[in-house]
Amino acid sequence: MIAEVLLPAAGVVSLFGHVWAFRSVRGLRGRLVEARRRSVTDPLTGLANRAGLSRALVELVDDSYDLVLVDLDRFKQVNDTWGHAAGDALLVEIARRLQAVVEDVDGAVVARLGGDELVVVCPSPAPLAQILGADVIAALAEPIEVGDGVMVTVRASVGAVHVTAGEDWSRALYAADAAAYEAKLRGGDGLVEHDVLTELPEAEPRPLLRLRELAALTSVVGVTA
Repeated sequence: MIAEVLLPAAGVVSLFGHVWAFRSVRGLRGRLVEARRRSVTDPLTGLANRAGLSRALVELVDDSYDLVLVDLDRFKQVNDTWGHAAGDALLVEIARRLQAVVEDVDGAVVARLGGDELVVVCPSPAPLAQILGADVIAALAEPIEVGDGVMVTVRASVGAVHVTAGEDWSRALYAADAAAYEAKLRGGDGLVEHDVLTELPEAEPRPLLRLRELAALTSVVGVTA
């Protein structure tokens, strides 16, 4: 004979209350974890965003690493010619390729700063930033389909810097940014490395008029003339 256990009505209510509370807390924790993930992730590419990059660089403060900043050339023309969906498809594929460059390196991170700027960070005890930058350019060389059979060849101005342990990550990022601007001044589609023997510059705000905007203005004037 199987004994039947009857819970008092109050006990049943209490049991259901505990189950509901447990599920509510678990659901809340899940939403918090997801919110934290989204706060450090670029929603389009799945790469780290600026906040995620900052967190990763802070964690690398006791290590040496190579940092490469990728500033896509003439990306606005893709949006203007084939639409924002094409631009998004291009960025997603670029993100995939950059991740593939460092996928076998522990602690490496790829981030999208916003717009058409991306950053690749790779732990490295030796100064190999120029090699990493060359690998990035090679990864972008093959044309990318952006929809309806349209193939786009990506060009980029790339700035590279080797960062020794203990350096201020914001200065490192600024050095790579300045190097990328130098590459763009030279006509784009190239790599400039911050001199490893030169101290990292103090981080400063960017100029109000970006070099790519200046280049676009120059090209428009040239066509009109």
